[in-house]
Amino acid sequence: MNPEFRRQLSLELSPARLVLMPAILLMLAICVFVIEGKQPLVYLHKGAMTLVGLLAACVGTFTALSSINDELNERTWDQQRMSAMGPWRMAWGKLLGGPSYAWYGALLCTAAALLCGFWLGELAETVLVLVLTIVGACALHCAMMASRLYSMDPNKPATSRNVWVLVVLVFLLLQLVSSLVVGLDSLLGGDGGGAWWGLHLGSGALLLIFAAASLLLGLLALWRAMSMQLSVPTTPWAWALGNAAGCLLLVGLVPSGTGRALTGMLLLALVTYYAAALESQVAQRWRALLYSAQHGQWRRFWQNMPLWPISWCMAFAVLLPAYLLWNADPLSKRSQLGPLAFMVLLHVLRDCGIYLVFSLRKSSRSPLGMTLLVVFVLSALLPAMFWSLGLAPLFEPLFGAFDPRLSSNFQHAPALGWLAWSGMLVQLAVLAVALVWRLKAITPRSAAKDDIFAL
Repeated sequence: MNPEFRRQLSLELSPARLVLMPAILLMLAICVFVIEGKQPLVYLHKGAMTLVGLLAACVGTFTALSSINDELNERTWDQQRMSAMGPWRMAWGKLLGGPSYAWYGALLCTAAALLCGFWLGELAETVLVLVLTIVGACALHCAMMASRLYSMDPNKPATSRNVWVLVVLVFLLLQLVSSLVVGLDSLLGGDGGGAWWGLHLGSGALLLIFAAASLLLGLLALWRAMSMQLSVPTTPWAWALGNAAGCLLLVGLVPSGTGRALTGMLLLALVTYYAAALESQVAQRWRALLYSAQHGQWRRFWQNMPLWPISWCMAFAVLLPAYLLWNADPLSKRSQLGPLAFMVLLHVLRDCGIYLVFSLRKSSRSPLGMTLLVVFVLSALLPAMFWSLGLAPLFEPLFGAFDPRLSSNFQHAPALGWLAWSGMLVQLAVLAVALVWRLKAITPRSAAKDDIFAL
């Protein structure tokens, strides 16, 4: 048996806790029968399925994250990293062992829900809901654990407050997903379902496909995140595969080709923001990346490549063929979407670059907070100050698309006007200079003079 899985079971499933869980659930069932005398099975059925979701998604996610956070708080993570277990065994040992007590209670509630569903004649619907809940909860465990591993700093152990905040966010996410599932039948056209990449599927079948794909992608993310923490050299092919698979799943619900291109681009742009804020943007990684590129060490180059440039390049790769298909002359008409979509990608690149500049600083201030402050000044304060002069797009280029007065004098200009494009190019140029200056400042003095990024 996996030693990590066995260790987690010994911590979670003590004899006293094994007796306590069914005792509490039995008392809750007795309360239902005492309070509701007319239809106790109906309320017991609904309550059991609700408890399955709460125990699996909320409590299970909390304990799964605790299996990682406890290692940091107890200063035993280095021992875990130096063990003989590989990334996959370590990953599934914590995934199944950490939330084992929550799953113990969830499985007891599952058995009760199945019995009630059988007696009520709703067994098929009960099985579908339970399978979706269990698979979705497992996917949620994988995603949250992978995110924790990617953002983990061994020098900053997680506090219980941060974990509880995360649990509250998971609970809100669960409510959002539940609302989406409840309204999915009407969204897809009732029991007849809807079209996904031209295939007419029922809502149940479509939900099963999405749940199974989410679980597979979550397992892939968890394995690669654990590989990174165990210092196993990897290239970012799994991240690119996950981005492509996620976009294919969601874009298939969009009927039109233009809508699919825009949806895929926007999804990848959001993933770019997520990856930039999640990863640790350390200076050593960027110096190693530049050093590998200068000396032709391409495998090492890809091993040191951060994740957010991969997502941004994929978004550009989605936009480029659509940009060419929308119009042969992108500068001819204001109403076309190509220039605006390309400006959105440049906007994402600018924001991630600002975050990188603050991440490379040796300061205790949060890079994310400073980035939000700078973006607020560029996108709100300065455009408001210079709006009457028609110079708002110089600071926030996207404003050029919402005020025809600002670009009415440029008949042959792109949709946003030359002022917007000039402003974005100036901002990117200033950002490039700031990044080069920051990398020079953090380069060791012993490096060669002709190679400012030498390690």
